[in-house]
Amino acid sequence: MKREMDTQVCKGPYSKPGLIESGNSMILTLSLRLKKSLRVNFLSELSVGQKTAVLAGTLTKPKIWAEPHSVIASNAPVTIWCQGSWEAKEYHLLREGSTDPWDRQYPLESLDKAKFYIQHMTVDFTGIYKCYYKSPAGWSEHSDTLELVLTGAYDKPSLYVWPSPAVTSGETITMQCNSSLGFGGFILIQEGKHHLQWTLDSQQSANREFQAHFVLDPVTTIQNGTFRCYGYFRNQPQVWSKSSDSLHLLVSDSKDQSLIHTENEPTASQHGSHTVENLIRMIMAALVLVTLVILLLVAWHRKKMEQDTTRR
Repeated sequence: MKREMDTQVCKGPYSKPGLIESGNSMILTLSLRLKKSLRVNFLSELSVGQKTAVLAGTLTKPKIWAEPHSVIASNAPVTIWCQGSWEAKEYHLLREGSTDPWDRQYPLESLDKAKFYIQHMTVDFTGIYKCYYKSPAGWSEHSDTLELVLTGAYDKPSLYVWPSPAVTSGETITMQCNSSLGFGGFILIQEGKHHLQWTLDSQQSANREFQAHFVLDPVTTIQNGTFRCYGYFRNQPQVWSKSSDSLHLLVSDSKDQSLIHTENEPTASQHGSHTVENLIRMIMAALVLVTLVILLLVAWHRKKMEQDTTRR
């Protein structure tokens, strides 16, 4: 009896084939779920780890600029530079209005930047550009914008200033840029280290000229320098006319003006000194005159005495 019970217990549920297959299936399912869970957790941790690594070493934002300048005469050469990171493998130049890169360049040897060379500037190259780069850590963010402008497409406008090109700091001046062409706007540029720039929409005057009035109020010594203006049409804001003739503005400091006036105005002591000097000159002149009169009288008297002696 005991042996039978042992046998029955030993046989147990495994004596039935269906139950054996069901148990194996359950074990396999649990194993697969466990593996999947471990894989998801691993990938999640790996993704977080990679993300943390990228955030810990954020990619340098690239810089973009143009040489010799972003305002280029027609047919002149220009180079667009994009500077990023030493780890950069490839630089892309993107022009506004397009989703695809306008150009791709590899970084220059031993440098953290790439150049995009334009041999002859034409209307086709005008526009607003950005750049970015690719590195082992991924893609960088976009740079700030660069506006590439062509000049010389149309006849030059005229530039005037009121009340005068020589003014004192604190005064108000108006610069007028006008043209017979129907420009939609005008740009006033101050050359030099400050390189200030103003843009205004044009207005048509009574004589059918198109013009814009740039009011500088108040004018400061920063505005000392050379000014030029350009015209453009609204449908092509990066295509400008030829430059107007240059206008030289001279702004003197109000303190300097007061010093100049003070230096030019004679003081009371200077007035007194001038008076004494004039008085001495007058006395000397009078003495000379009296001496001459005396000499003339003496000569006349001698001559008369000689005549009287001769008559006797």
